[in-house]
Amino acid sequence: MTHPPRMHSGRPSARHFRPAPDARSAALTVLNRLESGRSTLDAILEAEDSCRRRLSPRDRALFNQLVYGVLRWRLRLDSVIAAYADRSIEKMAPTVLNILRLALFQILFMDRIPPSAAVNTAVNLARAHKVAQAAGFINALLRTALREPDRFRLPDAAVSTVDHLAVATSTPHWLMARWIDRLGLEAARQLADSTNEIPPITIRCNRLKNDLPDLIAALAGDVERLAPIERLPGAVHMDGLKKPIFRMKAFIDGRFAVQDAAAQLVSLLLSPQPDETVLDACAGLGGKTGHLAQLMDNRGRIVALEHVAAKLARLADEARRLGATIIETRQADLNRALPTDEHALYDRILIDAPCSGLGVLRRNPDAKWVARKQDIRRFADRQHRFLGHLAPLLRVGGVMVFSVCSMEPEENEAVVDRFLKNHPNFAIDHRKSAAETVLRPFLDKRGFLRTFPHLHHMDGFFAARLTRTG
Repeated sequence: MTHPPRMHSGRPSARHFRPAPDARSAALTVLNRLESGRSTLDAILEAEDSCRRRLSPRDRALFNQLVYGVLRWRLRLDSVIAAYADRSIEKMAPTVLNILRLALFQILFMDRIPPSAAVNTAVNLARAHKVAQAAGFINALLRTALREPDRFRLPDAAVSTVDHLAVATSTPHWLMARWIDRLGLEAARQLADSTNEIPPITIRCNRLKNDLPDLIAALAGDVERLAPIERLPGAVHMDGLKKPIFRMKAFIDGRFAVQDAAAQLVSLLLSPQPDETVLDACAGLGGKTGHLAQLMDNRGRIVALEHVAAKLARLADEARRLGATIIETRQADLNRALPTDEHALYDRILIDAPCSGLGVLRRNPDAKWVARKQDIRRFADRQHRFLGHLAPLLRVGGVMVFSVCSMEPEENEAVVDRFLKNHPNFAIDHRKSAAETVLRPFLDKRGFLRTFPHLHHMDGFFAARLTRTG
């Protein structure tokens, strides 16, 4: 059996009297809830946050490795299970299947956990999670896999390159086929490999409260390694966290925000200026909204639209933490046309549109297994509809940036070209922005911003800067 690169983990710590939740049991609970298909990983983790906080720091790290590792490598793990099982995966109870996935992930991808310990804890999980009748099956399958590792073989590349790479990189077959057709074999493999990497924690210095040297000094006691990103001023990679981010005083004081480098580039492409009126049309939790306020030196006006009221409440909290006082929140559904007031047109509009999310699989590995090929066209139609409803709100000469965390052409240039065809009073904006030097390495010949995990070590984003000409 060919093993992928191993990842490291600490062992869970024991507690006396009132034990904390076990990392493996907590991971199994999350994976089982995902099987229902009713919630995303982010939503489940938020709901289970109180349980995770009861874990020791070492157990919390193990929990994260197990959950994200199993989701990243699910297809590969299922292929191994299928090679040793006497029944189809479809006939296995979800809890049994997830116990096997957890155990095999530890055996194949983690070198600090003895294989025998992974088998024993899998059997114990079966007994603790009401599938004790399957304990013998689980034990036998795992011990056979250890005893006869060569029984599992990757699909023959000579027979099907797609099948071979899909299983080797744990990528859905339909997505691997798309990437090979568009990018070529080697680039597709590199992109798929990058989705299985643990992404860096990137933060953005909040200039409204401090400068970068002050921030680095403030974080020195909470983080082992801080590495400023030279090509993106104010952005920093941090590693070796000594405490959760939300407990760091620098975070509580609003000195920084957690934001991937690619997302920071999108705000720079919009390049809002002090004293302008800006619309953040799909504001979500406000990651980019806070950056816009920072770029505007907290002068002017930002209207943040979001359909979900709970997100708007959290956005308002985030604005207060960052000291961004120019942000107003409004609930709105962009599926419907918005009222137009000639006296309230915007200088700049950012539409970070809902999309397939195929550019952020490193951070959201559960999306691999729920995304479907037909979803891409559905999202593209929605993106075009949103653009059409926002277009009348931009003043003549104003700037509108359309962005998505997807690298798929249907959600990228195809949406822009369709919009421009139906709106001849708009054009691609080739005027230089204040951050042109920073942006240049990521702009293609048409002026579109594109980032790729395997090329730029950041999330996969697309963004286009448009201007209203009449």
